[in-house]
Amino acid sequence: MEKQEFLEIYCKNGGIITPLESYLKKDDKTQSILLFGGFIQEFLEKIPHLKNQNNVFLLSPLNFNPAPNIRQFLYEVGCEEVVLALLAESLLKQDDIQEKQWIKDLDVGYLASEVNFSEEEIMAISQSFVESTKGVLIIGKDIYKHKRASNIAKILGLLTKNPKIEIVFLDEVWVQAVEQIEEIAKLGEIDNFDGLVAYVHFDEGLEYPILQASRQFALVGKIANGDTIEIEFANQKIKANFCEQQEIKGMVGILWLSKQEDIGFCYQKIRVNRIS
Repeated sequence: MEKQEFLEIYCKNGGIITPLESYLKKDDKTQSILLFGGFIQEFLEKIPHLKNQNNVFLLSPLNFNPAPNIRQFLYEVGCEEVVLALLAESLLKQDDIQEKQWIKDLDVGYLASEVNFSEEEIMAISQSFVESTKGVLIIGKDIYKHKRASNIAKILGLLTKNPKIEIVFLDEVWVQAVEQIEEIAKLGEIDNFDGLVAYVHFDEGLEYPILQASRQFALVGKIANGDTIEIEFANQKIKANFCEQQEIKGMVGILWLSKQEDIGFCYQKIRVNRIS
């Protein structure tokens, strides 16, 4: 889905867009902030004050967080829809809203277990939002290409029914949409991303693709730091240099490509083979 369509669905379902430029002027230290659906480096580059802000959470399946003041919670790859639904349940369950039944029907314990996002972690974010002057969700551009993007947009629109919640899109465009609330669909099936996974990111300054990942990743893939490798993903094969990174943990690495292309969702299951 293109971001224009995503944001139109979001606005039609009650969502309000706070322009990034307007948000940056506030720099309110009393806010609680949740970063979601994007790359931590992009959040830090576009919102420099995050490094000095209290009560900042990062939700991402990629176990990489260079900012010590930001508290990261992990979840299973591809489960963004469920994660947002769990947050909506926690933040809106006391509110008198039209979608009350949809929220009541969520099996929180089962869903939290399935996506590896604990109820204690959900509560930590919710409690921080409640105790702050405002809770701000900052949404990255990765979410637009999720296969459940339409329902994710509707859930985000639902969250803005809480007057203390503000939503900022890191990569927004201007949209004009008449409110036309659509029913939020049942949550989709959870995909299996077992094995090696790469978060695909683009940097036009690169001369050659690079895969950065943990030692655990390297051991499973039977590769080593400095190897030239072949990577299979999204019906293509590419050559890349492998670079072991201590800052990255777990079985999700970062695949840096120099040429921007539409590969769909940014998280891809991959196979790696050592060339030399």
